[in-house]
Amino acid sequence: MIGKAFAPSHITGFFYAHDDPDPLKMGSCGCGFTLEAGVHTASWPSNATEVYVDGMPSEASTTRTVIELLTDKPVHVESDMDMPVGGGFGASGAGAFSTALAVNRALGLGKTYNELSYAAHVAEVKNRTGLGDVAGMTLGGLVIRLVPGAPFTLDRIPVEAKDIYCVHFGPISTKSVLSDPREKALINEAGKKCLKELLRQPTFEQFMRLSRKFSVDTGLISPKALDTVEAVEAFDGMASMAMLGDTVFSTIPEGLSGNVIKSRISLCGARPIGANNE
Repeated sequence: MIGKAFAPSHITGFFYAHDDPDPLKMGSCGCGFTLEAGVHTASWPSNATEVYVDGMPSEASTTRTVIELLTDKPVHVESDMDMPVGGGFGASGAGAFSTALAVNRALGLGKTYNELSYAAHVAEVKNRTGLGDVAGMTLGGLVIRLVPGAPFTLDRIPVEAKDIYCVHFGPISTKSVLSDPREKALINEAGKKCLKELLRQPTFEQFMRLSRKFSVDTGLISPKALDTVEAVEAFDGMASMAMLGDTVFSTIPEGLSGNVIKSRISLCGARPIGANNE
């Protein structure tokens, strides 16, 4: 049987990290949104486990880890990505989550949605490719992560499926940023303040303002990204930098230059998208 699934991309505006010896409890709090651009994955039984990303063989360590967590049977996995890897779109988490859903269907594992999402989260944490993206992908929309790790404790700010415009300048290693103790302390202090302010005024506009403030206060925003944010603001738009990636996300296309990625906020989380017996 072929299992197929989709996971939306997830952009975090601000966050703070929580360490724990149990990878299930390790994670982050903060706020971000899912996009209709995401990862489509197909999986089927095979003689050896193989992972392909955009048609090419891939190490895809986070995806391979989630497979190992779910089964000892070999599977073939093919993922097609609508977004760049390392750009703050949660590509690794979306790849792992969509793989978990697809493998569950392909092998008839009989796992629940929570079991599959937790496996994807643990795979992300173990590979240090993300801390909270999978949690956001379970719900969809503009998601507030209230408690780090699993079980996921989430809320959502009501928002329509509005267009979001992104420009990606290059990758940032989540692992390298989160491995610096001083950087991490600065991020956590700023992230906690932003979350408190958002909960006092939970609106999309407040989320955008706090995301911009967080990116500047932590020093994570690159000079090129900041120039782009200011260019968007000159046209009365709102923009900030995706965490963690050198990507600007904006409410309007004006002020952006280069390859502009346009997508809509997805109000649905990761899900199976069909299967057959080919």
